[in-house]
Amino acid sequence: MKTVGTTRLSFLDRLRDRSSKLGWAEFDQKYRELLYRYARRRGASYNEADDVVQEVELYVFKAMDRFQYDRGRGRFRAYLRTAVVHALARRAGSPSHQVTLLDPDLLATLAEEDGPADAEWEREWQLHRLRWALRSIAKEFEPATLEAFRHHVLGDWPVDVTAQHLGLSRASVYQAKSRVLRRLKERIDSSDSSAADDP
Repeated sequence: MKTVGTTRLSFLDRLRDRSSKLGWAEFDQKYRELLYRYARRRGASYNEADDVVQEVELYVFKAMDRFQYDRGRGRFRAYLRTAVVHALARRAGSPSHQVTLLDPDLLATLAEEDGPADAEWEREWQLHRLRWALRSIAKEFEPATLEAFRHHVLGDWPVDVTAQHLGLSRASVYQAKSRVLRRLKERIDSSDSSAADDP
């Protein structure tokens, strides 16, 4: 599966409309889990990770009306990673752990570079995209097919163990893997090709 990561310009436009509760609810739904998991992977406690997510969301909210997206200057996902790293650093460096927002004018600057290679962020981003795609196609499959895929592919269970646990044949497990993987690839490719850009 190729590296993917799309943020539609229409989505960013909705975020600029401060009265659009739907846009901000979409942002929270789309990125909360990614930001939370990455903060936890970087050593934040459960409560700290929640605080970091809120800080990043507040920062994006304050900065978005001045933000003009230019794909040539960097990806939106690189900006999100930078915002999380800054939020974690501020919390670690502040004895009182008070949230101090970055200047919203820095948003475009932060997005100019993808920043240093960060294997943890890339892993979380790819898992985030996979979870999104899997949720979006879930209704197309029988529950047993999805369970076989989750156990065998995502959980790395051996075929025999998966088959026995779910009461399926080995062939059914292999078929579930093939069908779901094929549909996931189609779903992600479709999302990429219909997006206005690839931040």
